[in-house]
Amino acid sequence: MRFALLHSPLVGASCWRAVVGDFAARGIWAAAPRLPAWGAAEPPYYPALAARVAEQIAQMHPVVLVVHSGAGSLAASVVAAAKGGVSQVIFVDAILPHPGRTWFETASPVLGDSLRAKVTDGEVPAWDQWFPPGALAATLPEGETRERFISELTPTPVAYLEETAPEIDLPGDIGWAYLRLSKAYEDEARVAREQGIPTLRLARHHLAMMTHADEVASALVNLVRGDHG
Repeated sequence: MRFALLHSPLVGASCWRAVVGDFAARGIWAAAPRLPAWGAAEPPYYPALAARVAEQIAQMHPVVLVVHSGAGSLAASVVAAAKGGVSQVIFVDAILPHPGRTWFETASPVLGDSLRAKVTDGEVPAWDQWFPPGALAATLPEGETRERFISELTPTPVAYLEETAPEIDLPGDIGWAYLRLSKAYEDEARVAREQGIPTLRLARHHLAMMTHADEVASALVNLVRGDHG
């Protein structure tokens, strides 16, 4: 089994670094593709970002595509761009594909209104500034890991959040699963469960792959093997 661990467009690839290391220790191949910096991407963003991911995993086929948080929006586009190179998709505390809708339409009205009020020069603030002071520190202890994570955060073009996702969904022959890390994504996990999709829950937090890599890695392996509750 091979894993391609995709970070949200709102954060950097270092969020998967600990899980890549954990997989390596188990003898499992894994890599964390990097989405391009916003300055190197042009709208329409969905196909552009998906094409960049597909390029990076082209020599790794077939892979289990793991998408975290906002990367869930890109899952269907990446699968289409990979042209048969993805065998399964696992959503990790991620929003589900939303063809024909924008990111703002998937977010809560409170969060959406808050971000629109903060737009400056066509950008919303870096992801860590979306939440109250101390929220990130509560999940990521002070140290090198948190510093690296914060160094990768940049403002996001509001145009990306306003872009309508392509009218494509995961093909029927691609299996998918859901790993819930935090209560914030219970609705998505419930939707998956109601559809009969393999689902696991960890009582951790949204960035648990950085602080509890062993648990997250084990859960991903179990979902691929079909060992789930």
